[in-house]
Amino acid sequence: MPQIFIVDDSISVRKALEITFKRHALTSHSAVSGEEALEALLNESTSFDLLMVDVIMPGMSGLELCSTLRQQERFQSMPVILMSGNVDDEIRMQARDAGANAVLRKPFSQDELIPMVEGLLPGRAESTAPEAAASQPQTVAPKPEATPTPTPAAVPEGSAGEPTPAPLPSAAAVAERPLGDAQRLIARYQSDPRAESLAMLDASHRLLGHQGRPLDPKLLSFAAYFVNTARVVGHQFMAESLQVITLRYQQREIVLHVHADFTLVVVTRSESEAGKLLN
Repeated sequence: MPQIFIVDDSISVRKALEITFKRHALTSHSAVSGEEALEALLNESTSFDLLMVDVIMPGMSGLELCSTLRQQERFQSMPVILMSGNVDDEIRMQARDAGANAVLRKPFSQDELIPMVEGLLPGRAESTAPEAAASQPQTVAPKPEATPTPTPAAVPEGSAGEPTPAPLPSAAAVAERPLGDAQRLIARYQSDPRAESLAMLDASHRLLGHQGRPLDPKLLSFAAYFVNTARVVGHQFMAESLQVITLRYQQREIVLHVHADFTLVVVTRSESEAGKLLN
């Protein structure tokens, strides 16, 4: 059975990956830092078939770990996937220079993760040239972009000057997708005086539309991460499908309505500060 080594300082990321791999008959081990991973790889007799490493960690980064391993003959052919919340041309170039085979953008879904892992594992890879994979790290995305400029439908990376999201889909557009309960949910919050912002993401967590006060793009990225993690927990431990995630703070709530075809992100204020903020 293939052995995958996960290196990430986030316990939630490690656990989510471990659970997902187990469901696909893949064995995984984990380390919380680049230093711990390097010591394990150098000193233990266990061999790994693939390495998944977070780019940004305290101490040794994922790039440094990958570069260090590539200097040793025994690790030169081991597939390495780097994970990062921000994937741009600079990260891709750094990953290529470090010797990584691929770059995976966080947050990611199992539909993005598993094909990449399966494609790099020895004996499971499809008929692709290893030299090409090593020389040009690939980036998993639901629909590869022709240019690095984000489209209005993509979840923004948080940089300035990006396009303003389109309005929320109309009832007709929603019906065409089809997204079932989406329009009823939207109408419900549009009539709620506490609602401050609405944002709809598609099944791949790309932004479809927005209404009300703009949401920080990083918040949308974290929302997608929460959905992916909660889905894994639901399937693994609850044997039930995820429907709603609620994050409650002092003055606001973030509610994530999860559907197979979309996620509706809603930010509401407390009663004392409520107003018709969507209008």
